Amino acid sequence: MSKKTLRKEMISTLSSMDEQYKKENEERLKSRLLDYIEKHDIGSVGIVLAMPHEMDTDDIISHLVRQGKLVYTPVCEYSSKQLNFCRFTSFDKVTKDEKNLRVPEDTEDVNNSPDLIVVPGLIYSEEGYRIGYGGGFYDRFLSHYDGLKVSLLFEEQLGEVIVEHHDIPVDLLITPERIIDAEAKRENDA
Repeated sequence: MSKKTLRKEMISTLSSMDEQYKKENEERLKSRLLDYIEKHDIGSVGIVLAMPHEMDTDDIISHLVRQGKLVYTPVCEYSSKQLNFCRFTSFDKVTKDEKNLRVPEDTEDVNNSPDLIVVPGLIYSEEGYRIGYGGGFYDRFLSHYDGLKVSLLFEEQLGEVIVEHHDIPVDLLITPERIIDAEAKRENDA
């Protein structure tokens, strides 16, 4: 099966998820991530302003800001296929970019080295490889990023991943049920 077909199937699965089931699992994911951030004294976080079919990140972002954490959200430069993480201050100061993705209005305060980045995607292997949306923005960005790479996902998102030479895996996978140390899994499999 091609990446394109796998993407399409997963977007369909996520879009048709029962609302109550999705909400309950998002609460578990939020709690697991926030506990992890607190326990590991993480001061700055890069996290996407989610699309409707993705896990809702607004509550996580609000909580982090209230806790005094520095939050940065990705802004895509489509012509150069580059990603920058810009400081998020308030939902009142969010706009939409040319692809209708939510981004901060102010893109001057950039931090491309937050302590932790929550890496979005559609399908994940337990080794931390992922199939994203096909633009390659995150793989390009992560090839120069030395911080902690974490993904939040529903158990349904664990599955077949076609790995290519340029793919950058994440370190941890957080599901509603467990935390998978993908980095250790890769080292054990090597």
